Amino acid sequence: MGKKNNHKKGRNFSWFKKILLFFFIFILSLVISFISLATLNDQKIVDMVKENKFLDAITSKVYDIKGNIITEFYQENRTPVSLKEIPKNLIDAFIAIEDSEFYQHKGINLRRIIISQLENFKNIILLRNTDLRPQGGSTITQQLAINTFLTREISISRKLKDILLALQIERIFTKDEILEMYLNEIYFGHGAYGVQSAANMYFSKNVKDLNLAECALLAAIPRGPSYYSPLINEEAAEKRRNIVLDRMYRLKFISQEEMEKAQQSPIILNYNQKRNQSNAPYFSTFILSQLLEEFGANMVFKGGLKIYTTLDLEIQQTAEKILQESGYEGAIISLEPASGYIKVMVGGKDFQNSKFNRAIQAYRQPGSTIKPLIYLTALENGFTPSNILEDAPITFENGWSPENYEKEFRGPVTLREALERSINIIGVKLLEQVGIKQVINYAHKAGIKSELRPDLSLALGTSEVTPIEMASAYATIANLGTRVEPISILRVEDNNGNLIKNNQPQATKVFSEEACYVLIEMMKGVISRGTGKAAQIGRPAAGKTGTTNDYIDAWFIGFTPDLVTAVYLGNDDREPLGSKKTGGVIAAPIWKKLMQEALKNKEIIDFRVPDNIIKVSVCAQSGLLSTPSCPEKYTVAFIKGTEPSDYCNLHQKITPEFSQKEVIPETKIPYEEEIEKIKQKYAEESKIKEPEAESSEEKEEETLQSLINKLKEKYKKP
Repeated sequence: MGKKNNHKKGRNFSWFKKILLFFFIFILSLVISFISLATLNDQKIVDMVKENKFLDAITSKVYDIKGNIITEFYQENRTPVSLKEIPKNLIDAFIAIEDSEFYQHKGINLRRIIISQLENFKNIILLRNTDLRPQGGSTITQQLAINTFLTREISISRKLKDILLALQIERIFTKDEILEMYLNEIYFGHGAYGVQSAANMYFSKNVKDLNLAECALLAAIPRGPSYYSPLINEEAAEKRRNIVLDRMYRLKFISQEEMEKAQQSPIILNYNQKRNQSNAPYFSTFILSQLLEEFGANMVFKGGLKIYTTLDLEIQQTAEKILQESGYEGAIISLEPASGYIKVMVGGKDFQNSKFNRAIQAYRQPGSTIKPLIYLTALENGFTPSNILEDAPITFENGWSPENYEKEFRGPVTLREALERSINIIGVKLLEQVGIKQVINYAHKAGIKSELRPDLSLALGTSEVTPIEMASAYATIANLGTRVEPISILRVEDNNGNLIKNNQPQATKVFSEEACYVLIEMMKGVISRGTGKAAQIGRPAAGKTGTTNDYIDAWFIGFTPDLVTAVYLGNDDREPLGSKKTGGVIAAPIWKKLMQEALKNKEIIDFRVPDNIIKVSVCAQSGLLSTPSCPEKYTVAFIKGTEPSDYCNLHQKITPEFSQKEVIPETKIPYEEEIEKIKQKYAEESKIKEPEAESSEEKEEETLQSLINKLKEKYKKP
């Protein structure tokens, strides 16, 4: 009893020390920041804010993996407007969503800061939820200080700096002056700074002409321009706009009738793009969002950063051309399995027409491309490619009866064949046997981040995921069970060449090499003789097709040891692609074109074979060790100890001369071709003589068996 109490006291003391350490660091940072800012007198603050010359405007440049320039990020000419020219609805919208007590506080809101820091302490220091980003509780004045002087660095020191700067700014400027500077400074995405530039870019209007719904939409964007931009994610933008309107109503800025009318109005844009189109626009926008989140608009657009990325511009441009020429809307994303480097990111066929990045933002049903994760779970838990399940009609307790694509049933089939032919019934039955929760767990380990439906329809790919998630999961398989997080930015240097960000691959071993290798061999069959024949590229490759109901979505995801590529095709309005437009018919050829071009100068290599793997010749139908009489036989990989030990009993009668104790080499037997020739010759001679059916059959079996025995003796090893 005493030991338990001592343990409890020790644990409490440990948390107490953490709390003391947290507040010690907080106070120390406060003192250091105060001393460093004490040298800034009022006049310096006035000059810095009004002239905004804290950073000289130097263009930031983005490079691909080979050092080629992809694009540049630079400061657009902003058009400052006075507060009098900004409509009251826009001012109220920003106050409502960003800082409802703006006119009451003195630059900081202590209550908001304390609440946010307590949340940070609970989630990060106490490790309750380490995935959440730290909260700041910043006021509009603090945001002005950050946008003007500071970076987006997440630290106590930076937080204290913006607090002290905000207090000094409030001492020098009036509330209206602060609000005017803020509304002319804030970033709205796509190179637009300030409310006038944003109004012109999104609506081709002067800011004074905006209606209530448009004002609320603009106020919704700055929290995350790369996510809430209506050009990129209209659904998210509309939801946040309606939140802004609701806040305005609750603060009595507008009536309920005005709120409801504005919330029901559709988003109507009149996009005015003045900038020249950059290379790899979807990828450029993707990394821009990351840079803004980490460094802030001030550094990104005026800091002269050098951003080195993982993209291969040559392959990227090929992928863009291939998708455009296909005529389909969709996405293509390619990763290096070993490094996680994003080599290609095509988010759509026309960036000027749609900024929506389908490679990372389109949540779509993956169809049968989810099946390899079910098979991987099975292989990790005792199943083998030769296990047989019954492809037959089945109805579950809830009345659901899954169907195969061809509306046909094949009876007993091996798991190898079931994956190659993408048989739905087998996928559902296998999912039921290995367990839904276990498959979801394995999918998340592989790289799927989206929530998956915990029911048997998971086997048919009904849970929505993004192409980048699927590419990441397949990369884990290609990498023999080691998951590497996708990376787009290698490193960032400041204008003086100092390294300020350096990304290294983050690898985690999540599956056994053997199970992944067996699955890869099964997925090779999808391309060589299954639903993915259109993806054959003349080198070792594995993959899987996917098609959703009514041909809404079509997928092909495949890989070599060097590269994983996911091709997704589908209309944004969810209209069908067309009859018989399956993943194997329209997505696989796109994958083939890109992979052939991307790998044309690469050495042809096969996947590394783990030590604990054995390959044996099996009967295609029974999955057992093949005999000379088996009409179809394949060399199949097994984890040692799980390979079949019995010979096929469907195509060969067991005789003393050919017993189950006899060992057949794993590789092709040397006399097999001769046997087939003799069989053919004997069959032709039998037709000429036209013997009676029963007696000739007995004679043929006896004669062939004796020939087999003679050939065995001929090729018998000393």
